[in-house]
Amino acid sequence: MGYFSKIDLRLAALLIGVTLSTVDSSALNLALPSLATHFHTNAAAVQGAASFYLIGSALAFLPLSGLAGRMGTVRVYRTSLLAFSIISLLLAMAPNLPALLTLRFVQGIAGAGIIGLVPGLAAATFRERRGWALGMVSGAVAAGTLMGPPLGGIMVEAFGWRSIFYINLPFGVMALLLSGRLGELRGVGLRESLRRVVSAPRFLLALLATVFFYAQSFGTNLLWPFYLEAGGMNPGRVGLFMLVPPVMLLFIGPWAGKLSDRHGFDRVSWIGSAVLAASSWAQGVTGRVSLGLAGIGFGRALFQAANNAAVLSQAPEETEAVASGFLSIARVCGQALGSVLAGGMWGVLEHQGARQAFLLSNLVLGTFAIISGLLIKGRGKITYSPPIGASWRIGPAAICRQESPGK
Repeated sequence: MGYFSKIDLRLAALLIGVTLSTVDSSALNLALPSLATHFHTNAAAVQGAASFYLIGSALAFLPLSGLAGRMGTVRVYRTSLLAFSIISLLLAMAPNLPALLTLRFVQGIAGAGIIGLVPGLAAATFRERRGWALGMVSGAVAAGTLMGPPLGGIMVEAFGWRSIFYINLPFGVMALLLSGRLGELRGVGLRESLRRVVSAPRFLLALLATVFFYAQSFGTNLLWPFYLEAGGMNPGRVGLFMLVPPVMLLFIGPWAGKLSDRHGFDRVSWIGSAVLAASSWAQGVTGRVSLGLAGIGFGRALFQAANNAAVLSQAPEETEAVASGFLSIARVCGQALGSVLAGGMWGVLEHQGARQAFLLSNLVLGTFAIISGLLIKGRGKITYSPPIGASWRIGPAAICRQESPGK
């Protein structure tokens, strides 16, 4: 019993950390109007509170993961939790907008040390059940995304915008106290890790599959509001409709991760990509968003944890910390690609009618899911040998896990 309690506490340290960062990002949007009023400025100026955080995170993913490989992943994760909490306190006391924006940029760097390292730490701490652990992490991300807006609205209305930052303190401290016994990731530093991963074709194909998955996912999220509101649905109902995929990820993600431990990461993530493609095409052809909401929610749950586990399993030895950072970069790149392409397609096609724009956009986004599936199939066929004279190799345990991950 004590053994399982220890595991639960270690998992809690990771889930609280990742929920903390996602709740912070999604709740802050509800405070932006209050920030604009308080600092006597406009929406464009206070929007920097969100964008500066994202810029700081994007710039810090790789450097921090490389530092984690040298200094210890658990140490960097715990330092990031502490820094995130302290900066939250400073943000709540920010005297002016420039100070707040500067602190948000720095907090983004600390956030990269949390969200960027959690997948790798989950895989290292639960090596025999990494699919399940990463499914739990995916569920925590979904929970944070769901909780953020209503929690932010309640906090701002009851206690003002500063409460958005104060609420981070107890959760940050709790995650810090529980994180002392997490599994460690080995590392060789950023430069050597980069040299190794660029020569690991399975790992690179897994990252590319991740990019196309998030492009399909984020692009679809952008299409739904445009299409539904063009059909006369009000924003409130659109918001309720769009809760379906994250709720499905929250409840199905851990089960899907456990399924991938039993049947193989590639097999489950490939099925997920096929479900995503079929659901995108079905909602595009029929115009029925309900088909897309249910199917895409299920496809995301199947794909996400299994593919994340595959990415980390196929990283070269002693590069797992940097691989975790690369996973976050792939996510951000995919989201940006999906946003730009889906927004661009809708803008070009909407003059032909919402129905036509929805159809053609979904055909393209469904193809992204197919490309992701083809990359998954392709990486399974590669037999990898390091370059002659290289002093490192792909871990045999990782290759074995690819075929029989639960054994």
